[in-house]
Amino acid sequence: MKYFVRCAALAVIAMPPMLHAQASDDDLALLRLIGVPNTALPPVSLPMPASRNHNYFIGRFQAGYREGPSGRAMPAFAGGIDLQYRGGSVVGITGGWQRRDCGIEGSNCGGHALFGIKSQINLMTGGSVFAGLLHDNSATSTFGAEFGFGYAPKVSREVGACAVDFGLPFSVAKRRQRPRLVAYVSPGMIWDFTCGGDGPGSGKNYKTDFGLALQQVGNRSFDIYLGVQKIFRGRTGYQTGITLSYVRLP
Repeated sequence: MKYFVRCAALAVIAMPPMLHAQASDDDLALLRLIGVPNTALPPVSLPMPASRNHNYFIGRFQAGYREGPSGRAMPAFAGGIDLQYRGGSVVGITGGWQRRDCGIEGSNCGGHALFGIKSQINLMTGGSVFAGLLHDNSATSTFGAEFGFGYAPKVSREVGACAVDFGLPFSVAKRRQRPRLVAYVSPGMIWDFTCGGDGPGSGKNYKTDFGLALQQVGNRSFDIYLGVQKIFRGRTGYQTGITLSYVRLP
């Protein structure tokens, strides 16, 4: 009898590792894909051009929400600093934290850190076409390109994640009113691969980022972004979130 009791106790103790070992390669690939800043945090629009005589530093706080492959919540929080060079293109760094998918990892799932770097390049600015459509001569549009790299250690126990993404952001702003209303969209692609640990092979997925922003809320420095991301792959759902940013004006 004591023998069976000991066996049962050992089985209970070993259950969490066993459950983790049963995670499929597809589960691990999805956790790797949605565990980096590129996909865990809400998208932000390409900034509108500012004075070419100055550089602008931007502080950023982000909170994002996405359901993992098991349907459990995977909230993420991060802060970052951006540099808008000569009022045009932007490069920024991000650091934060995301909860793991407890439906796959078990009750003691915890969370993991995430880090990223991103650049947004302003390629073209216009206004006449959208000014006519919106009946607002102050309306402007901005088109560009964006590149990002994300890293997250131990998105699933010992598996680390890396991702590279590329997008074509497009923004339209109504500049006459204040706060200024901005709508943005950015179709793109993301490549994810394992950085440390034994994980599945690399993957390529299509995505679309979109959202609305209120800029110069209360004063010229404070902006609010409501962003959404859709990855065109099963069991990834929608990523939604908010970004608060503050621009240090010269």
